[in-house]
Amino acid sequence: MRIVELSNTEFDEYAKTHPLSSYCEASKYALVMTDYGYSYDYIGMVDDNNRIQAAALILTKKIKGNIKYGYSPKGFLINFYDKDLLRIFLKLLTDHYKKKDFIFIKFNPEIIIGETTLQNKLTMNYNGNVRIIDDLKAYNVKRRLELKEFNLMMPKFNAYIDLKNFNIKNIDRNFRKKIKKGLERGMYLSVGGAKEIDILYGFTKNKSKRPISYFRNMYNVFSRDNSIDLVFIKIDFQKYLNNIRKRYDQEQINNENWNSLLQKNPGERRYVSRKMNSDRESESLKAKIIYATNELKKHSEVIVAAALVVKYRNRVSIIASGYNEAYKKENPNHLLHYLIIERYKQFFSFCDFGGVTGTFDETSKYQGLNNFKIKFNSKIYEYIGEFDLICSERVFKKLIKTSFIEDEFDKE
Repeated sequence: MRIVELSNTEFDEYAKTHPLSSYCEASKYALVMTDYGYSYDYIGMVDDNNRIQAAALILTKKIKGNIKYGYSPKGFLINFYDKDLLRIFLKLLTDHYKKKDFIFIKFNPEIIIGETTLQNKLTMNYNGNVRIIDDLKAYNVKRRLELKEFNLMMPKFNAYIDLKNFNIKNIDRNFRKKIKKGLERGMYLSVGGAKEIDILYGFTKNKSKRPISYFRNMYNVFSRDNSIDLVFIKIDFQKYLNNIRKRYDQEQINNENWNSLLQKNPGERRYVSRKMNSDRESESLKAKIIYATNELKKHSEVIVAAALVVKYRNRVSIIASGYNEAYKKENPNHLLHYLIIERYKQFFSFCDFGGVTGTFDETSKYQGLNNFKIKFNSKIYEYIGEFDLICSERVFKKLIKTSFIEDEFDKE
C-alpha cells in the first residue's frame, strides 16, 4: 500500500460510489473552500495493483506562522470496519503529512452511532459503530470533545426527513395549521439564481459565521452540474387578498346564521359562544384584508424566506435557510421546509434538515431550533464525532496546553 495524489476526476469517480460519500467529499467543495482560506489535496491509498482502497479530500491551512493542519470534511472514504486497512491508511497518511510539517489532520466521518425520534422520547439508541471510536483512539487519533453546542467543524447531530415515507399528517398539529394558513395566504415556492444570493444572506447573516462569498461560491460551483438550488417562499398579495376575502364572505354568512339562531333561541349559551367566536374571526379576517390591501399597494409579491439546497446522490441537504423577520407572523419558515420536502420527495430519499444539538430540553439555548426540526417528525442521527490524526505529538500537545486549537476552531 502507498499514498498517491489523485486527480480531481479520479477522486470524484471513487467518491461518488463510496458509502460514506457526501457533497463535502467532492472536488466541487474543494473549489469552494479555496476562497475560504484553504488549499487542497486529493489523496488516495492504492494497493500493488494500483487500485484505490481509500481516499480523502484534505483541505490545508496555516493557522500561525508555519503551523499547518489538514481537514477532511466528512472524511475519510475508507472501510472503517476493516481495522488493518484503517491502521495502514492512518499510518501512511501520518507519515505523508508529517514530511510536509503538518501538526494534525482533522476528520469527521458520517458514521452514525445513534438515532432517536420524538416518538422515542428523544432517547438515543446506539449501535455497534461506537466501537470504531476505540479503534481510532488506538491509532494516535484524538477525539475532540464538544465543549459547547455547535463548536465542532460540523454538527454532531443532524435531523433527517425520510422523503419516501413522509406524510404531513405525522408532523406537529400546529405546524400543519401554519402550513395550511401559509398556502391560503398566497405563499408559494419559487427558484432563484446567483444574483439573488444576497437575499438569502440577508435572512441568515445574523445566525451564521459564513460570509456571503461562501454562499456565492457554493452556488456558482455546484450549479455547474445543477446540483444546487436557491429556493424562495414568496407571498402573492393579490392571491392573499382574494383568499382572505372568500373566507371573510363565508364567515359573514356563518355569523348571520348564528345571529338568526340566537334570535330564535335568546340566551342559548352554545349559540352565544359561537356567535362571539364568529365575531372575533370576522374582525381578524377584516384586519388581514386591510393588511393585504396595503401590502398590495406597495408590491404585488415579496420574498419572505429562502434556502440553499444541495443535491447529492439520494439526498438533499439544506445548508442555509432563513426568513424575513418582518413577516414572521406569516410563519414562512414552516412552509419553506414543507415545500422543500414536497419538491424533492419524488426524486430523492432523504432531506438533511441540518444540525441540532444533543441537548433536547429547555436548558439548550437552541431549544427553538431543535423543536422546529423535531416537530417535522424528523429522525435525529448522532455521528461518530470529530477527530484529530496527530502528525506531530510534541507540537500538538503544546498547542493544546495553550488552548490555541480550541480558540482557532471556535472561529469556524
